[in-house]
Amino acid sequence: MKKFSTTISQLDHEIILKVKALREEKGLSQRDLSEKMKLSKSFVGKVEALGQPDKYSIRHLNLVAKALKIKSVIELIPKGIQEYDMIEIIYEKVSKLNKDGSESKQFEERIIEIKEIK
Repeated sequence: MKKFSTTISQLDHEIILKVKALREEKGLSQRDLSEKMKLSKSFVGKVEALGQPDKYSIRHLNLVAKALKIKSVIELIPKGIQEYDMIEIIYEKVSKLNKDGSESKQFEERIIEIKEIK
C-alpha cells in the first residue's frame, strides 16, 4: 500500500466535504456540478481530489450555492472556529471496482489519518 499526503487548511477541507455531501445528496456528479457552475468539466473533480492543489474560492462558493440551489453561501461554511489552521491528510489510492467486480483503472482516495500541522 502506497501512502500519499497533502497539506490543506482545515477550513478548506471541511468546505470541500460539505459541498461534496450536498452534491451527492442532490444526485450530481462532479462533472454535473462543474457544468452548473459554468466552469471546466473537471473543476470539481480537481477540488475534491486530495492530490490536486485546486480549492474553492469565495467566488466559487457563490457559484456552488447557485448551482445547488441553496439559499446562502453560509450553508457551505462550517459552524464555529476550526480547531486547527493547517492539517496533513495521509491517504491511499485504491482501485475502484467495475460492475463485474474486477479492478478499474480509476482510483478513489481513502483517508488514513489527519494530523495537525504545528
